[in-house]
Amino acid sequence: MNEPILALATKERIESVIYADQGRSYRKFLRQVILDVDDAFDGTNHDRFRSHMGVSTSGRECARELWYKWRWASVGKVSARMLRLFNRGHLEEARFAAMFLAAGFELWREEAPGKQFRVSHFGGHYGSAIDGVMRGIPEMPNVNLLAEMKTHNEKSFKKLAGEKDSEGNYLPGKTPQGVAVAKPEHYVQMQQYMEYYKLDFGLYCAVHKDSDELYFEIVPFVPKVAEGYRERSRKIMWAKEAPPKISTNASFWRCKYCDVKGVCHFNDAPDFNCRSCAAAYPTEDGNWRCATHGGAIIDKARQLVGCQDWAQHPSFQQD
Repeated sequence: MNEPILALATKERIESVIYADQGRSYRKFLRQVILDVDDAFDGTNHDRFRSHMGVSTSGRECARELWYKWRWASVGKVSARMLRLFNRGHLEEARFAAMFLAAGFELWREEAPGKQFRVSHFGGHYGSAIDGVMRGIPEMPNVNLLAEMKTHNEKSFKKLAGEKDSEGNYLPGKTPQGVAVAKPEHYVQMQQYMEYYKLDFGLYCAVHKDSDELYFEIVPFVPKVAEGYRERSRKIMWAKEAPPKISTNASFWRCKYCDVKGVCHFNDAPDFNCRSCAAAYPTEDGNWRCATHGGAIIDKARQLVGCQDWAQHPSFQQD
């Protein structure tokens, strides 16, 4: 794996601008952009399941987890702490946007007024929204880049950005690993976004949630990564049976906190809905259909409630 391309001049530009006026321009821009982060202030009553498979999760190692979630095997309520954590991630997008604007960079969060940048494949079965497109960073002033903005805890940030001593030198064996190694899911996500919007580079923007330290990395587009994971996701969605488990041990670290562990490892019954039924199947036009009812289209409202002919998909039984 190549060493990460650190955007040190970008970080320095942001730090120097905020320092020069003691944050006045940053706060001014933050006030302008914060309400544009719709997800942070969305108070509508969403249903429990996503209609599509998200590009943002496509880099996860366990294909079985992705298939189970695609088939709506199980979803529980999220803890209050995790909900606050997700919300903080959304709010950080506004903070990054304000930093970029204060530093004189251009940032576009919509491809047209009222139309968010969004990736969509396979009739809409597969996709995600992206954080934005930017231009003007010192390293590549005339290049449009994908902007991907993430928060990190202590352990994750140190793996990503490395660790330094009191004099600012990297500790032995603690140099930056970069997003491809430290957060492969984020790297895979970025590659597919760059492919969709025909961008040759992305800027990975990370912030340490405790210290507010910043990290910026230029990520080149690698076509085979984008194509490979998009094709992997297609195969998972169209698979008639669940892929193999990543581990047969429920205490394995990737399984231990998995949302679908109960169905996968302990033979819990899946949630009752059309997608967990053996008769339901996705089609390339973006719909779901029911083999029991003559191939009739099942809209999302009907998928959520199921019907009297529901039969548990055999892949939800213990193997």
